[in-house]
Amino acid sequence: MTRRPIRLLLPVLLVLSGVVLLAACQRGDADKALLEAPAVGDLYAAQLSAFSDYEFTDEDEKPIDPAYGLMQVVAADTAGVVVITENAASADKSVSRSDIKSDLSTIEFDESEQIRISRPDLIQAHADGLIYMVKRPAAN
Repeated sequence: MTRRPIRLLLPVLLVLSGVVLLAACQRGDADKALLEAPAVGDLYAAQLSAFSDYEFTDEDEKPIDPAYGLMQVVAADTAGVVVITENAASADKSVSRSDIKSDLSTIEFDESEQIRISRPDLIQAHADGLIYMVKRPAAN
């Protein structure tokens, strides 16, 4: 009798795995579409240390490398974008994944370092996993 539940469980697990994989692919396609048509205000969860010359440190002033956080598009044209990084960074990629989904009013950005990224480099950064989530905030 114990074999029957196992035989039923395996197809269910395979279907659930397929659904999760499909959702991940769709998320990646949506992110790529936003990167191909960037707009001022777009947010990128990214490996900040791959783009910024700033040395990010933790609360003990120890370097964080790689450093993960958010970038915000402050200018966009046919050649590419100009982004600024958030003031804080983390060694944990999941923090920026959570931040991009949460209340963005608490995030502070550093406007002193403006980073230009060409469109081809933007697309390549996504393909390389350096930009791993994209959000276009809704207009009010």
